[in-house]
Amino acid sequence: MQTDTLVNQFKQAILKPEPLWEEEISKGRSWQELLKSPALPLIGVVAVLSALLTMLFGYHIPLIGVVRPTIGDMLMQMIGTVIMFMISLLLFGWLAAWLADLLGGKNDLDRSVAMFFWISIPSLFGQVLSTIPMVGWVIGIGLGIYSLILLYRAIPIFLEVPIENHVKHFIFFIIASILLSMLLGSTIGKLFSPTGIQEKISEKIPMAKQISEEAKKQNKSPDAYLESYIGSMMKGDYGQEVIEESAKDTFTPPKDNRLTAEQVDAFIVLAKKAKIVQKEQAAALKQKYDKREKEEEPSITDIFGTVKDFSGIATLEMKVVKSNGGNWAEYQWVKDRIREAYFTPSLSDVTQYNAKLIKEDRDLIAEIL
Repeated sequence: MQTDTLVNQFKQAILKPEPLWEEEISKGRSWQELLKSPALPLIGVVAVLSALLTMLFGYHIPLIGVVRPTIGDMLMQMIGTVIMFMISLLLFGWLAAWLADLLGGKNDLDRSVAMFFWISIPSLFGQVLSTIPMVGWVIGIGLGIYSLILLYRAIPIFLEVPIENHVKHFIFFIIASILLSMLLGSTIGKLFSPTGIQEKISEKIPMAKQISEEAKKQNKSPDAYLESYIGSMMKGDYGQEVIEESAKDTFTPPKDNRLTAEQVDAFIVLAKKAKIVQKEQAAALKQKYDKREKEEEPSITDIFGTVKDFSGIATLEMKVVKSNGGNWAEYQWVKDRIREAYFTPSLSDVTQYNAKLIKEDRDLIAEIL
């Protein structure tokens, strides 16, 4: 694959991902082919750029300051970045496909690995930019959150998870992936950790010690403490009430699958409101994490609490629709038809008809899709 083609695809994966996703699905290539290209070339570039910028700026670690890595540390980091990313793609892909199978979706490892690769591109660029002093970590968090939003949007497209189980799949996957990431970090990840940096971090932010101390307070083993904590997190408020109410919504699409002007107008009004709320939520999260960066080191409760923040983003659109008297099932159907008409207007007579219906609002729809 030529370099300019890869660059265009990576740009599209960030700015207008849905057409790229549909194209990826239509190719039907295996996960082995995807890992060979474009996954390996991209992660190789990310690893090299991250190492070079880290050598230039050093590690900016909260409460510790700037720590300069050795060349050996950087070589280890580059190798580890490539290996851990490839392993993570396979494991997270398997996990998402397995959950999709449980929740009525498509158990397809090839599609799932492809999904994770394309939605991870913003976070990969965020990983590179996060090494820049002062503003890098903010950019990194922002692009990481954007990757989570893309994941939420990609699940029904790649894995065909039903609407009523979409949010459940997303939340269960986030919680399970945190546990899986911790397991990877404490096993394979240790092989590639820069030894000098690791020692300094352990002195100031001893996560294992923190978990152990919390476990002792409850007379539990560290493993039992984490297990009970994850259980309580899964029972927490993730907008479950609005999810359950939305799941009750029903809608019978017209046999011709054609939109009406009223449906398009109603969708635009609700989607615009959702975009405004999402921007406000993103600003609130940025302020929250700006403040947290200046405070004492986070507790284990704070760290797991970020899952709730990310899950809240996923249900914002649903909350806006329901709070404005909308029907979530109809809203989703209309949204899918508008996407088809916008991205593939010549696919069929139906999409041509719907494309004409949204023609005057294409610029506005481009902003809210």
